Amino acid sequence: MSIAVNILIDILALVFSSTGILTSLGIIFLIFYHRRQFPINASTVLLCNTYLSIILSCFALFDMFIYNLYSVTHRNISFNNWWCYTRAYLLHVGLCSIYHSYLLQACFRFFRIIFYKFNKLQKVRFMLQLVLIQWLMAFLLIMPNLFFHNFEYSCQAYHCLILYPNFFGLLINASIVFYFPMITIVSIYFYIMCYIHQTKNSSIQSKRQRATQRDVIVLRRIVILVGMLVILSLPAILIWAGYMIIGYLYAFSYHLHWLTFACSLSILSIVSVFLTPQLQEMLFEPNRSTKTNNNTVSTWTHTCEWKTTAVYVQLTPIS
Repeated sequence: MSIAVNILIDILALVFSSTGILTSLGIIFLIFYHRRQFPINASTVLLCNTYLSIILSCFALFDMFIYNLYSVTHRNISFNNWWCYTRAYLLHVGLCSIYHSYLLQACFRFFRIIFYKFNKLQKVRFMLQLVLIQWLMAFLLIMPNLFFHNFEYSCQAYHCLILYPNFFGLLINASIVFYFPMITIVSIYFYIMCYIHQTKNSSIQSKRQRATQRDVIVLRRIVILVGMLVILSLPAILIWAGYMIIGYLYAFSYHLHWLTFACSLSILSIVSVFLTPQLQEMLFEPNRSTKTNNNTVSTWTHTCEWKTTAVYVQLTPIS
């Protein structure tokens, strides 16, 4: 019975992680394929950054559960080697990059609303620099786990991870990976809402107001996505809380822990499409931008022809 449950969990995790990888790769391909109709801008760069983080995390999870599935029929085997610790490191780097990528998206909306006069903060080049800094920080922030041996090999789970008894290791990583970006994103959201409420009656151009409303909608969707990640991670949190209370771990605790993450990442890669207007246009209305441009050119041409005809008629002498 335990072997059947183990195989079922591993297969489900492989399906979820492969779904996240394929969906993310497909979205990135569509973004570059439709770059003529939808030019790559700062928000597109940040979106690709999020999907790259999902790909790295799902790849590490996929590899992890491949080893778990292999260990079902090879009970006496051990995977306590350098790749085990490297995979755990890359997995946590990917998870850290996911949450911090949403933090970058929130900061971008913050720049567009609060510092809208500083165009440099909204340029693609500046966002690329922030993305590089974000990845560098993710690699550096997770690296102490290797030096302090927070990653340990579990004979029960057949992979390396931060074990539940390591309370301080889990707390530090949760603070870096999750608590800091989540609290910062929510703080940015409430600050922007207060800013909009204070400037609601001021003389702001209607065009500026519409742009601000669009940015607030996008920021609210970012909060929803991060909140969805929290909700989908509740089983893992409950398992950890149960261990802290009763001091006992069930046989498949670590498997269920990472299964919830694989499920949440696959759902995140799909739901992001329906919460991002630009991706919806790429998928469901790929020729909309081209048609709009053609209509604009056609209207401009007809206008020029009409003006030319009017001038010709006006200058023609009456016989």
